Amino acid sequence: MKTSIKQILTLFVTLVAAFMLTTAYLSQKQNAVRDEVLSLDEQAFEISQQASRLNVIVADYNLYRRSDSLTQWSDTLDKIEKQAGQLLNITQLEEKMLAKRLSTDISRIRMQFERLSEATIDKDIQWITINLNAYSQNLITQLHNLSEEARQLATLEVSRLSWYQTVAVGSTTFLSLVVLIVLYTALIVPLKTVRHEMKKIGQDYANYDATQSKNSRIREWHELFQSLEEMYRELQVTTVSKKALVAEVEMRKEAESNAVSLARTDFLTGLPNRLSFFERFKVLLENNRSAFLFFLDIDNFKSVNDNLGHLAGDTLLKTVSAAISQLSDERDSIARLGGDEFAILHFADSEQEALLFARELQALVRLPVTFESTQLRIDCSIGIARFPDDGVEIKSLLSCADTAMYFAKRNPVSTSGIQRFTVDIGEASRRKFSLYHKLRRAVEQGSFEVWFQPQVEVGTLNVTGFEALLRWKQSDGSYVSPAVFVPMLERTVDIIRVGEFVFEKCIEFQRRLESSGFNHTVSINISAVQLEHEHFIPFMKRRVLETGLSASRFPLELTETAIFRNKQETLLSLDRLNEMGFSLQLDDFGTGNASLDLLKNFPFSTVKIDSSFTKEAANKPETRAIIKAITVLSKELSFDIVIEGVETAQQQAFAREYGIKVAQGFYYAKAMPMNEAIAWLGHYDHYSTAL
Repeated sequence: MKTSIKQILTLFVTLVAAFMLTTAYLSQKQNAVRDEVLSLDEQAFEISQQASRLNVIVADYNLYRRSDSLTQWSDTLDKIEKQAGQLLNITQLEEKMLAKRLSTDISRIRMQFERLSEATIDKDIQWITINLNAYSQNLITQLHNLSEEARQLATLEVSRLSWYQTVAVGSTTFLSLVVLIVLYTALIVPLKTVRHEMKKIGQDYANYDATQSKNSRIREWHELFQSLEEMYRELQVTTVSKKALVAEVEMRKEAESNAVSLARTDFLTGLPNRLSFFERFKVLLENNRSAFLFFLDIDNFKSVNDNLGHLAGDTLLKTVSAAISQLSDERDSIARLGGDEFAILHFADSEQEALLFARELQALVRLPVTFESTQLRIDCSIGIARFPDDGVEIKSLLSCADTAMYFAKRNPVSTSGIQRFTVDIGEASRRKFSLYHKLRRAVEQGSFEVWFQPQVEVGTLNVTGFEALLRWKQSDGSYVSPAVFVPMLERTVDIIRVGEFVFEKCIEFQRRLESSGFNHTVSINISAVQLEHEHFIPFMKRRVLETGLSASRFPLELTETAIFRNKQETLLSLDRLNEMGFSLQLDDFGTGNASLDLLKNFPFSTVKIDSSFTKEAANKPETRAIIKAITVLSKELSFDIVIEGVETAQQQAFAREYGIKVAQGFYYAKAMPMNEAIAWLGHYDHYSTAL
């Protein structure tokens, strides 16, 4: 039968409680006996006093023979008899010889007292008095003996109770020690056994012998040992051995080490990545006074990915990284920063050496690369920043090299794709950066204006329409040239939002023209980004239908550069706009690369000759010949011509001489805000007479 720890604890608590109750009971009895002894002493003392009074009363009677002495004697004797009886009752000595003697002495005294009350002769009275004194002395002696015997009995009772208490304390202490030993055996010893068994299982459970577990008589420990055996069996089934576990830990450590290495290495090229490059930068420059940071970017890399796929792009990246590694020495540090951007920290003594290194690197990158039977010839742009002249921190130095690289990319003819960072380039970049963020804020706040420049029929000087021109006025009152901020808008989707704003202003202007009795067109410049956006054409169609205005009242102007950004998609978009009723005009004609092809394949109703031709016509016969050829083409291909940039009477006469239909320029009027354009149109008769 198994004993539980709860039963052992219950037994221990019971023993302690019994001990406490027994001790309390015996202590209470001892106190009671002590109180009885005190009471006996008090009563014995009082009886002794009463007995002593008998002698005094007898002597008083012998001397004065007063009758009240006999009365006092009788009352005192009654009290003695009563108190003696109480004392005998308390001590339970009624059956003993001492009690009988005490009773006999009291009887004798009472008998002698009766004789004394009847005696008349002095001699008899004297004799009786002597007997009374003798009997009183005997009584006092018996009472004293009675007190002593009662005290001895009480002392014996106290000793007996003390012995009982000692026995109880000893027994309880012994039993408690036995229970404590049992508890220690039931708790501590099995606990050490469990800890030992768990340690053995943890160290090498594969060689653990489950039969070594103790078969404890304590129920809880027996169940615990059974649980250990079950756990051991489960470990055998579900867990690997210590050796396998150690091997797995080592494998994990190796994997973590590899992960740390991979976190600092570019997975494609095997070069250090941006993080690793930044970490090594300070160490590399500790003992060097001069170094150059090269920022290399592959030109038209996106085009390769878009046309040949990302595998071709990966091949180019590996080729470029190999070229960089081939040219660099062991002191240099190379990294792929991301995408098609690479950084090279090269140690050179002079700027000439750095430029030579950049040219050699560019030449290596330009070597042809074959991918799936397609031979690719790539180019790159390189920006150069010098340590410590251009910066002592990696971020500032890299920013300078990046700025120089973008300058080289935007100006390939003048830089040959390589540019050393200069203060002027940095300032220009910061101004452009600042202007870009001001432009974004202007888009959010709607800080744009739309002005309108008249277009005049050259022969009659009648106004035929207006061109809507976007203006951006800064907080200081100055205007930013559209040639500066419009390309910035076209590099983001902001051009869509601004284009919708321009169209809304043109609708408003067209309504005001009609309400004033004028029937003029309002031409609008659009970009390739707008044509590519999925919401542009639906927006134009919806707004024309909602306003009830004719789409033909809003000619759309598009440059050659915008068309050739995505020629096929642009042609489809222009066809849709043309079907909706929008007439199309080719703006800045003559400045592109394939103007005749555009005239042949795109549905343009009007061609606008760029103002650069107008300015050169007076001094360059070849320019006049080009303009004349365009007018001949217009008659053959049935499109109208608008000449831009007419600023003088000579240019007006030239346009009339060549049979150009429409012109615009400062000679007729500058671009004006909407209200001024309406007012100018109302007084145009006065202006045209002056012309």
